Amino acid sequence: MGNIFGKEKPLKEVLRENKRMINRAVRELDRERSRLEKEEKRMVMDIKKFAKAGQHKTVKILAKDLVRTRQHIAKFIEMRSHLQGTGLKLQTVKSHQAMAEAMTNTAKALMKMNKAIDVPGITKM
Repeated sequence: MGNIFGKEKPLKEVLRENKRMINRAVRELDRERSRLEKEEKRMVMDIKKFAKAGQHKTVKILAKDLVRTRQHIAKFIEMRSHLQGTGLKLQTVKSHQAMAEAMTNTAKALMKMNKAIDVPGITKM
């Protein structure tokens, strides 16, 4: 993740930025899906109106468009679930990184304790 100037962002910062991007994309997909659902409702009303009027060619065209719209809605739902899965994987990476950091700090503390303890003095007691 290096850039031109040589400074690397810490993993915590990179994970936070990626999580924010994923959440933004999920919100955008939700917005688009709700817009398509409103369009679907409008199309159903139009189909009923044209069917009563006896305009069968128009109904056929609108029905095909309605099917396409429903397929797009299904794809948006699928994409949203994929993005949420990716976000969950990022969260797992973040927790693994935090655990590794905690283990490193614990190891350093134990090393300091081992250096501070006088083992021969304790054995004499």
